[in-house]
Amino acid sequence: MKKLILLFVFSYSFLNANPSPIPLLFGSEDFLKKEDSIFSPEKKKETKDKIPVMWGGSSLTQEERTINGIPMKVFILGGGAYIMHKNIKLSAREIEIIGEDALVGNLKGQVIVEDFQNGVTLTASKGIYNKMAGTVSLENHPVLLQKKDGKVVRIQCESIVRYLEEAKTNLAGKVVVTSDEFQVFGEDAIFSEKDDRMDLSGEPFLFSENRFLIGQTLTYFVKEGSIQLEGDATIYQVSYENKKDKEKDTSSKERVVTLFTGKTLTHQNKGKETVTSMNGDAFMYRKTSEFRANTLESRRNNKDIKATGNVSYLDKENGYRMEGGLLSYDKDKGYSYLTENPRIVFLDKKELNEKGQLTAVFLERFDERFETVARGDVQVETQSATATGEFATYYEKKDELVLEGNPTLVKDSTKVSAGKIILFPKSDRAYLTDGLKVIPNGEKK
Repeated sequence: MKKLILLFVFSYSFLNANPSPIPLLFGSEDFLKKEDSIFSPEKKKETKDKIPVMWGGSSLTQEERTINGIPMKVFILGGGAYIMHKNIKLSAREIEIIGEDALVGNLKGQVIVEDFQNGVTLTASKGIYNKMAGTVSLENHPVLLQKKDGKVVRIQCESIVRYLEEAKTNLAGKVVVTSDEFQVFGEDAIFSEKDDRMDLSGEPFLFSENRFLIGQTLTYFVKEGSIQLEGDATIYQVSYENKKDKEKDTSSKERVVTLFTGKTLTHQNKGKETVTSMNGDAFMYRKTSEFRANTLESRRNNKDIKATGNVSYLDKENGYRMEGGLLSYDKDKGYSYLTENPRIVFLDKKELNEKGQLTAVFLERFDERFETVARGDVQVETQSATATGEFATYYEKKDELVLEGNPTLVKDSTKVSAGKIILFPKSDRAYLTDGLKVIPNGEKK
C-alpha cells in the first residue's frame, strides 16, 4: 500500500450536476459491511454521481483499501479538513474521503455542518457524509442551531440525519428544543426549514413561563412561534391574580392553578396578537370553577375568551352553572355574554345539587357586581313554583332573583302577577310586590 503525504492545501472537485436517487442510509459501523452498500459491484456499474463536491485540508494521506471486495482509493484529510456539498460546508478535525468520486466522507472530531442559506449550524464529534443520499449523519449528542429572522432555536438529541439539499433534519432520541419562549422535550422530531415547521412525536411536552403542555404530537412553526398540540392536549398553568376583599377594601395576589384539556390545542402568533384555542371537548378546571365547550378560544393572554358549542360554566363558590351555545368574555370589562338557548342552573353550594333554573334569550354577567342579567322571555323554575317575565337580575352573593316586566308566578295551581317578583331559588322562597293580583284559571294576564 502506497501512502502519499502532502503538507499543502488539497482540493478536489467534480463538476457534474444532477443527484442520484437517494438510497437507504446506514450507520457508520455497518456502512462498509452491508452487501447492498454503494460500494457493491452492482452500484459500481451505475452512472457516477453528478453532484459537484469540493474537499481539502492542510494535510493529505492517500492509501488503497479493499471495501466489499472492491479496491478503493481513500484520502485522509487533516488540519482544517472540509467538504463542500454545493453551498453547504462540512468540516472536522479529520475527514476520511472514500472513493475518487467522494461517495462517502467519515468526519471525526469537532464536526461542523454549516448551511448558510438556511441559517443552520450542526455540531457533533462524529459524522458520516453520504454524497449519493445527499445526507450527513451525526452522532454522540449532536446539536442543531438555527438563527433566522430574529428567532434562535437550539436542538439537542442522540442522533441527527440532515438532508442537505432538502433543508430537512430527522432527529432521534431524547430531543430537546430550546427557543426564547419555551423548551420542548420529545423522543423524535422532523425539522423542515423550507416549511418552517418542526414535528415532534412520542408524547412531547413543552415548558414555558408558568406553563406545562403535553400531547401525543406537537408541531412548532418556528418563524411564527406558533404551536399545534394533537391528541389529548393538556395545559397545566400557574398564575397570580388579584383578589379583592370588598369589606376591607383591599386586594391581594392569589396563586391560581389551571388545568386545560382537549383534543387539539393551537397557539398562533399573529403579529402582536396571540390566539390560543382548544378544540374538541375543551375543559378548563380551577379549584373554584369549571368551564366546558366544544371549542374554547383565547386572545390577548386570556383577556378575550370565546366559547362555542355545549358551553357550560360552573361557579362553585357562588353555587350556579351557566349553559348555552355561545359565550364571549371580556376580562378588562369584567363582562360575559351568553346566548343560543342560555340558562342558569341554581345549585346548592355544599353538594352542588340542582335547586332550580332560569332560561332567557340571552344572559349578561358583570364580574365586579357579581350580577347576571337575563333578557327576553325569562322563565324561572324553582322546586315548587314557576315564574315568567321580560327581564331579571340575579344577585349571586344573596341568591336573590328580581323578575320584572309583567312578571307572573304559578304555585300550587295559583297564578299571580305583580309589578316585581323576588325569588330566592335555592331556598325556594318568593316575595311579590307592587300591585299583587291573583289571575283566575283560564284568564290571560
